Amino acid sequence: MAKSRAAVVFIHGLAKKPEKDELLKIWHWALLRDNPMPNVFGESNKGMNLDTEDAPTIMSYYADVFYGLDYEKDLQSYFEQNPVKQAGLELNSQGLTEVESGREPPIPVTPREAYFLEMLESKLAANLALEDDKVPDEAALPTGYEVAGFVPRRIREAIIKKAAMEAYYFLFNKEYVRPDGARFMVREALRQRLLDDVNHALAIADKVVIVSHSMGTMVAYDLLRNVKTCPRVSTLITLGSPLGVREVQAELAPERGGPDFPERVDHWVNIYDPLDPICGPDPRFANDYRPFKDRSVKDIRESNWGSWRHTITHYLAGVKFRAELTAALDRAPGVQ
Repeated sequence: MAKSRAAVVFIHGLAKKPEKDELLKIWHWALLRDNPMPNVFGESNKGMNLDTEDAPTIMSYYADVFYGLDYEKDLQSYFEQNPVKQAGLELNSQGLTEVESGREPPIPVTPREAYFLEMLESKLAANLALEDDKVPDEAALPTGYEVAGFVPRRIREAIIKKAAMEAYYFLFNKEYVRPDGARFMVREALRQRLLDDVNHALAIADKVVIVSHSMGTMVAYDLLRNVKTCPRVSTLITLGSPLGVREVQAELAPERGGPDFPERVDHWVNIYDPLDPICGPDPRFANDYRPFKDRSVKDIRESNWGSWRHTITHYLAGVKFRAELTAALDRAPGVQ
């Protein structure tokens, strides 16, 4: 049976998520939309149907490691119809508003771990504005949809705790014990899941493109840089990534002089919105990650919109992102 020209491996970000198949449908929906926000992206922004592009997709899923079968049920913020009225919805779904019972903040064991948590939480806090516990009404929203900073204190604290927890357990390969008793060595588990998905992708396609979001970008980078059995990947696309945070870099690339471009990837495209609080501390990577031969990170600024500028469906709507994904699919295998 002939292989497809390319397979796309998606890997999601922080917090609990819809179940795996539902999440994959949401990412496809986000890519399919024609001209989703013309006042942000212009009038010429055709959607992408990967099913007709000879590009099968795989969702590399790890939310269950932390949240088990406690899937995100409120999907209204993913399928927004009115972007202005959407401002409040983004802050009240996507598993970001509460720290679930039984999931206490991580307790650092060493001074290095304590320093990491302190610095990561402080940098995230600096990028999440403190507001009253309410979301402004439609009339209060500025024009241009450049809405950032309307993050109520309660939600801000929940986001910081979730991000710190997931990053800590992953980067320090801690054992995470779910409330139901299931145990995972987090870095090992997430690495293996993504490695299995990349290998499966190469079994059905001539090349692999990884599209990663949020905390999932750490898993993708770690696999490509640090796992010797990882096969070559044509393109890595990072969206709303915290890989610019120095403390994250220190744990992902502790040797060889610091962070560098992974040898196992031909192209790395980093797309960011400076108003995204997760990547906001340092959204550009080319000045941090040492080139490998003639390969270096391509940083692209593209506006998100709404009150939560980290939303994956908004990143997937971007005209620049779609152009880069199209180029990655069209590029011949092995071309650098």
